[in-house]
Order: sequence, then structure tokens, then C-alpha cells
Amino acid sequence: MRRGLFGLLAVCAATFSLAQSPVIRATLTPTKEIIVGQAVHLNVTVLVPNYFTGSPDFPVFELENAIVVQPQDRPQNLSETIDGVHYAGISQSYTIYPQQVGEFRLPPAQFTIPYAANPPKTTEAHLSLPPLIFHANIPAAAQGLSYFLPTTALTLQQRWEPSLKNIRVGDTLHRTITITTVKTQGMMIPPLSFEASDGVRVYPEQPTVVDQKTPTGEFVYGRRTESARYFLRSAGEYTLPPIQLQWWNLNAHKLVTTSLPSVHLTVAANPGYVEELPPEQEPVAVAQPPSVSFWHLYRTQILIDVPSFVFALLVFWLMRRYVPMLRRLLKQLIEIRRNSERTFFRRLILACKRNDAQGAYRSLIGWIARGKDGTTLQEYLRRSKDDELIVAVEELGASLYSSGYKQSWDGSRLSRLLRNHRHDREKEVGSRRVLPQLNP
Repeated sequence: MRRGLFGLLAVCAATFSLAQSPVIRATLTPTKEIIVGQAVHLNVTVLVPNYFTGSPDFPVFELENAIVVQPQDRPQNLSETIDGVHYAGISQSYTIYPQQVGEFRLPPAQFTIPYAANPPKTTEAHLSLPPLIFHANIPAAAQGLSYFLPTTALTLQQRWEPSLKNIRVGDTLHRTITITTVKTQGMMIPPLSFEASDGVRVYPEQPTVVDQKTPTGEFVYGRRTESARYFLRSAGEYTLPPIQLQWWNLNAHKLVTTSLPSVHLTVAANPGYVEELPPEQEPVAVAQPPSVSFWHLYRTQILIDVPSFVFALLVFWLMRRYVPMLRRLLKQLIEIRRNSERTFFRRLILACKRNDAQGAYRSLIGWIARGKDGTTLQEYLRRSKDDELIVAVEELGASLYSSGYKQSWDGSRLSRLLRNHRHDREKEVGSRRVLPQLNP
């Protein structure tokens, strides 16, 4: 009855403890029909019983083949009742941009949560992000493109400096094209190709890519700026081809093309202009490197490598010669120690402490045989002249070989007597060594 009551109390205590443990939840939005480059929002909510004693640590984590934008806005506070227990909660959001087609599995990121498990004492809990999975795909209508650009809106703008009026041979025109995508990072925008006919030379410049966010960290748009310089070499009429970008409209779920129209250039002659070409370089005599001897070229390497090689050979020779000898010597020392008088006496005392009569008797015989006198058990007892020790040894033998011995053997008495007797013998031997001879 008592055991059953204790078991019921243990189960109730475990259930109560589990109910008051911190809780972590995570949800993805959206969960289906996710497009490559589309923003996937991960909302993480942490709930603790009683109250928080500090700010939870929302960790920075990475996801392969995806961009994870860490939470920068203020967390949302909330409260909830779970099984009658009040919980305080904090919610935070991450934004994930899948960059490739495939399955994405969230890593087990660790969250550190300080809370009052036993107020006002602070307890620190460590929770892992739940294993959520989502898939990213490319729509069938856009799978034939060399790039995929998903966004809700895209704009193309260009600027010419100077204007396209009254241009002549030798002039240089600077063209700047800006592509802006709403809710899509600038790195997703593909590079542009600048083309021109003969008579116009194009020099593309390094593009710039920026992302715009609100003060609270919310993503607004991505922007890529492409620039090029057009050098007009010959007079005539030129038409620059249109620039087109195809992108996937996330709102309309269809492929859309945005383009800049073709540009017509009228280049007038410039009689006074002479195209400047870079001067031809005169051949420069290449000086032959001076001849260097082998010793001067590799002296440092030789002075380092040769002593190292000789030292390695010496170490190898010493190991081949002395390691087997040292191994045999070590083995002999271990064997001597294993069969020493001290080792057998230690075994004897341990067997007595365990009340192991068989082990104690076997160790007693071995210990006496390895003593300084090297005598037998009977001779050792006779020389000891200790009646109590003789009785204790006879009791040990009776416990093993006498059928009339019914009680269990207790080795504490024999252990005490043997330690005292051995101690006295060592003191006696030591005094003999210290005292000088009286009649030299």
C-alpha cells in the first residue's frame, strides 16, 4: 500500500514538473507552394511558467542554400494558460529566402531562456528549435530560364549622361540602369548584358547591390545598379538593343517581362578629332639571371634537412636497439611487483575485508612463502609465538575444511592480527639495521 502511494506521488510530481517546463513552438508561413527566392517567415515562441528573469537568447543560425535574416524588430510579449498554469511568452520572427530548389530542414538551434522556476531564483533552460521542413520549387513556366527572379513588383530605370543630343565622334556616354525588386533581395537580380554595334565600344563598370530595410528591420526592396560607358568611335546611325528582364510575379503567379526600349544614337562627324591609341611599347631587353651554384641555391635547405634526417635515423636506431630491451625489463618489473611480498599481503588484507576465506587462505600461503624467511605456514605460526594469531588461522582453516564449522567466516580479526604482526617484524628488522655492533 505504501509503495503504491509513493509511486502515485512520484507520477504526479513528474507530471506537475513536466507541465511547468518551458515550451518552445515554431511555425512557418507559408508552408506549401513555396517559390525559390520567396520569403518564408519562421515564427518562434518561447513560453515559461511564472515569468522571465532576463531576455531569451534567440540565436543566429545558418541554413544551407538559403539566406536567413535574423530578427531585428522588437519581440512580441504574450501570455497563455496551459493546464491551469500561467505562462509568459515571447515571440520572434526570422525570414528565410531559399536560393535553390529542394528540401530545407531547420537546424536544431539552441535557445537559452532564463526564467523563475522557483521565484525569485533564476533557472536557465536550453531548448532546441523544432525540426521543421519545407520545400522550395520553381514554377513550370519559368524552368527554362537561365535565372529565376521572384518578386511582387519590378522596375527598370535608366539615365544617360550627357544627353543623347548633339553627340559627336570621340564623345563618351555614361549609362546607368537601376533594377528594383520589392520583397526580393538584390543579389537575386541577374546581371545585365550591354551590347552595341561596330563603331561604338562599350566598357561595363562594377555593379552595386543594396537591400533596403525599415528601422525595425523589415525588408522592403532589393536594388541592383548597372553602369557602362559608350565610346563613340565612328560617325553614323546606331541602335542599341532593348534590355529585358523576365521575372515571376508572386501575386499573379505568372511570368512577366519588363524591358527598356531600344536606343537610337545619331553620331555626327568630328573633323578635328583624332583617336588616341596607346603608344607601342619598345622591346625591352630581358636581363639574364646570374648563374648561381647549387650550394648557394639550396644551402639553407641542406643545413636544415640533413641534420634533421641524421637525427631521425639516430632515433630510429635507438628505438630498434633499446625499445625491446626496455619492454622486457618493464615486463620483468611488473612480474616482480605482481609476485612481491607486499602485493600478496595487500591481496590477503583485501580478502579478509571481503570475508573471502578461500582467497584469504590462498593469499596467506603465498605471502608467507614470499617473506624474508621463505618458510611454511606451520613454521611461521610457531615462530610468531602468538596464540591469538594461531587461533585465527585455525579458524580460517576450519571454515574451509571442517564440516562442523557452520557460521560464516569473519576476516576482520585475522586482518588486524596480521597487520600488527607484520608491523612489529618490520620494526624489529629496522632496529637491527640501525644499531651498530657493540664489539667490533
